[in-house]
Amino acid sequence: MNQYEEIARNLKMKGNNCSYAVYNSFSKELKLSGDYPAPRSIEGKCGALLSALRILDEMDMGDKKEEFEKEFIKEFGYCRCIELMTYQRRCNDYVGWAANKLSEML
Repeated sequence: MNQYEEIARNLKMKGNNCSYAVYNSFSKELKLSGDYPAPRSIEGKCGALLSALRILDEMDMGDKKEEFEKEFIKEFGYCRCIELMTYQRRCNDYVGWAANKLSEML
């Protein structure tokens, strides 16, 4: 587990939403805007995924967004929150995976 994944998982376990957890695990080091997306705010997608996509945009890596989303779907089968909730995994798993994968891409 890398530092970003650990921070994101800890933030989620402290009661923060998935989007906040992923976004804020990177915000200080990358000097992000602080404007993380609300979970399910775009096509009902998972907040962990939405935050990762927002970070890629803020880092001028928008060309990597499609790749990231495809990898997320490959890993979990879905990208929409409602479908993921029935997948038998915990949100913390999505948060941890997103933070870890994003750190690899940056």
